[in-house]
Amino acid sequence: MNMKATQRVIITGGPGTGKSTIIDLLEQKGYSCHREVSREVIKQEIEKGTDLLPWNNNEGFSNLVLDGQTNQYRKAIDGRLNFYDRGILDVIAYLRKDALPTEAMEDLAKHYPYAKKVFLTPPWQEIYAVDNERKENFEMMKEIHQSLISTYSDFGYEVIEVPKHSAEERVQFILSHLQN
Repeated sequence: MNMKATQRVIITGGPGTGKSTIIDLLEQKGYSCHREVSREVIKQEIEKGTDLLPWNNNEGFSNLVLDGQTNQYRKAIDGRLNFYDRGILDVIAYLRKDALPTEAMEDLAKHYPYAKKVFLTPPWQEIYAVDNERKENFEMMKEIHQSLISTYSDFGYEVIEVPKHSAEERVQFILSHLQN
């Protein structure tokens, strides 16, 4: 893989599957990393007291997240490997799971391509925890997982499941797949 070209690599998965921990480790290793937009949007909207939250107004919330992710996409560091804690297609996957319209977003997603290999962290009950920004139960997380697989696959991405190992081993797994 040519490391001189700007690369945008997605690490996706349902809530509470270890994505942020992987991103933290990649950042510690000197990689350009972009944090999950949706958690930040949830925090901001709770502080503002709006209903633009995934459990109240998923369409409105998704539009805010999409704006954040397209901005984040544009902030990739040129000539570097950039890792993203979720991508634009995650918004589409969440909306599809709830049978909400995604046509306009799908057109937009085609203009923001990521690296063809997408890394998926699977549901892992032992590390899952609910908090202020994460209210999904484990069953819903499995539905999100399936929607992520089908959405990324529908857009032609190769979805690679990251094994349930230590965070360091997961990072090494991802990096080794990017060298092939």
